[in-house]
Amino acid sequence: MRVESVPLSGPSPGTTRTLTRYHWGREGARPKVYLQGGLHADEMPGPLTLFHLMNLLDQAEAEGRVAGHVIVVPLANPIGLSEWLLHKPVGRRDLEGANNFNRGYPDLAALAGDALEGKLGPDPAANARIIRAAFAQALAEAKIETEVDELRIRLMEVSHDADIVLDLHCDHRAVMHFYASTARPDITDLLGRCTGSTLALIEDVSGGNAFDEAHTAPWRALRDRYGDAVPQPCFSTTLEYRGQLDVDDTTAAQDAEGLMAFLAAVGALTDGPAPAHGPAEELPLAGAVEYMAPIGGIVSWVTQPGDRVTEGQVLGHVTDAASRQRVEITAPTTGLLFRQELWTSCLKGQGLCHVAGKEIRRQGNLLSN
Repeated sequence: MRVESVPLSGPSPGTTRTLTRYHWGREGARPKVYLQGGLHADEMPGPLTLFHLMNLLDQAEAEGRVAGHVIVVPLANPIGLSEWLLHKPVGRRDLEGANNFNRGYPDLAALAGDALEGKLGPDPAANARIIRAAFAQALAEAKIETEVDELRIRLMEVSHDADIVLDLHCDHRAVMHFYASTARPDITDLLGRCTGSTLALIEDVSGGNAFDEAHTAPWRALRDRYGDAVPQPCFSTTLEYRGQLDVDDTTAAQDAEGLMAFLAAVGALTDGPAPAHGPAEELPLAGAVEYMAPIGGIVSWVTQPGDRVTEGQVLGHVTDAASRQRVEITAPTTGLLFRQELWTSCLKGQGLCHVAGKEIRRQGNLLSN
């Protein structure tokens, strides 16, 4: 195992931050698998799972079972980790510019596409190397203006050429679920069976250029431009490890075993555990609908994540105790109630929960801010 400490310039004189990467296996070996946690810095199930995974990877390396190159960045956001407000971590956005740490990553197809003119031939493996080199050059030349810009570039400079990218997050209160494109359905199925995810939300392009999509969308865009000369070597996903309060060693150790099964199944490890679960239910991300609070007040639930619901069903209530007013929270579509907000109070217009259904209900930018 090799440890890499990457300095990040601080926002003011006399301050610096450090991004720590761990490497197992031989650099240049395939498959290359990149895992990170804590990009939203108030979401800790993923980093704890990666802590346990790293111990398992140490053992696997000592036994000579690492066949690929595995990179783990357990705490991918040292900026967000240090930003607290009124005794609470902010986590999702930076305090300086309110940037979502998981949006706005570089569009590698736009940055590198022109440089590929006339360079792609009949060999897909050779083309993949050429494209990855163009991506690396684009990242090296990218303009960095803020510390969030720098963080995005430093994360992608080691992940852009991976075969598989897993970005570990969590929701407020939720079942285990993940987001994936339509590009690699075989790996989508495998990931569900290894992690025990209840739900996979599938979409070609979700919008916002989140970290996971910044690794898959460029290959799709380049295939649209250059055709079959462009392979589809990258699978990337956002894994939502349940809710923010689901942080305990027993669960994290089990989740680490699931990731070891996945790493073995994709060939990064040998002699790993077998997938222990059934496949995740796959539903369109455009069929996941959010319920918005019609009034501000106290939030109470009569349902919980994982419940099957029908459109119009009462899921809970918002109560304005001052005016003695109560309104029902109703299911916005028929399907799986997969997430609820953590807070027991809300403002008018605030999103309270999501239900994933089969019917397409949305278009455009499909990710929440």
